[in-house]
This record gives sequence, C-alpha cells and structure tokens, in this order.
Amino acid sequence: MSKGNLEQFMNQVGEDEELQTKIGEEIDAEPLIALGAECGCEFTAADLQESAELSEEKLDDASG
Repeated sequence: MSKGNLEQFMNQVGEDEELQTKIGEEIDAEPLIALGAECGCEFTAADLQESAELSEEKLDDASG
C-alpha cells in the first residue's frame, strides 16, 4: 500500500508548485516522508530508495 501512496504523492508533487517549493532542490528522506503523510500519502524510506533505484534503471535503459 505504501508504494501506491508514494506514487500518488509523486503525482501530487508533479501537479502542485507549492509542494515542489516545500521539497526544494535537496531531498532528505525524513522531511519528504513527513510531507507525504501531511498530504495523506504514507510511505517509507525503503519505498523511496526502491523508487530511486527503479528510476535510475529507467534512465540507464533510455540512455543505452
């Protein structure tokens, strides 16, 4: 369930400039997890790590 919440939160961030500003350029897991919870999307640091690893794999695949 928390992976789905992470995806929902990332979609919210993509659509909400205020959330993007709150996150800023430097992403630290704990404040990001807390901000997600404020938005009704609970997820864990492990979910963030797994998502980041998957994103890196997609970038590697796209770049050849």
